[in-house]
Amino acid sequence: MASAWNRLIGPAQRRFRHERALRIRAALPQIEGARVIDVGGSLAYWYEVEHLLKPASVVCYNISAPRMAMGREDTNPRITARLYDGTRIPEDDQSADVVICNSVIEHVPLALRANLAAEVMRVGKTWVVQTPSPAFPLELHFGLPFVHWLPRSIGRQVVRVSPFHLLSDGDGPSYFDETQLLSRKELTALFPGGRLVEEKVLGIPKSQLVFGGAA
Repeated sequence: MASAWNRLIGPAQRRFRHERALRIRAALPQIEGARVIDVGGSLAYWYEVEHLLKPASVVCYNISAPRMAMGREDTNPRITARLYDGTRIPEDDQSADVVICNSVIEHVPLALRANLAAEVMRVGKTWVVQTPSPAFPLELHFGLPFVHWLPRSIGRQVVRVSPFHLLSDGDGPSYFDETQLLSRKELTALFPGGRLVEEKVLGIPKSQLVFGGAA
């Protein structure tokens, strides 16, 4: 059964996912009919947006079966999910037409982020990486304003009163430890030559997307 937190944020999540899918399709029209690899993705995400992006096939790679499958009982032969070790994507160089990495890199340990970026660029002929913007006043992982602007030792305690901690099965402080948002400078440094696009709400950057690869 979905947690109260998931039920609360579900409608907004679906709207943002659909809007982002349309933005990705506009930037990467070749995604229609393409072989897509989603690093850190889930079946649930693709069952929501497949009709918008229309890929020929999707392979989701994730380090966690629950994150990847999210309890889905229905199947789609074009969308598959595979576990991997979180370091090397088990695919040949340039074997995917498009690689997508959506709301993942902010959860990757700092020492491993450059490796993830290198793997995305190695495997994908084209690619897009999305991550929340630290400029947005609401920290969307926790449903709290400004917590990501506090010193991390303080923020870790504040998230104990966050909607995420109170309404889900997750542990707020532990999730806070694994979640560190990237600045524009940090994101573009990981993906040299990439094109940065911002999603904005009321003129404030909410998310950052970096696109790259062959035109």
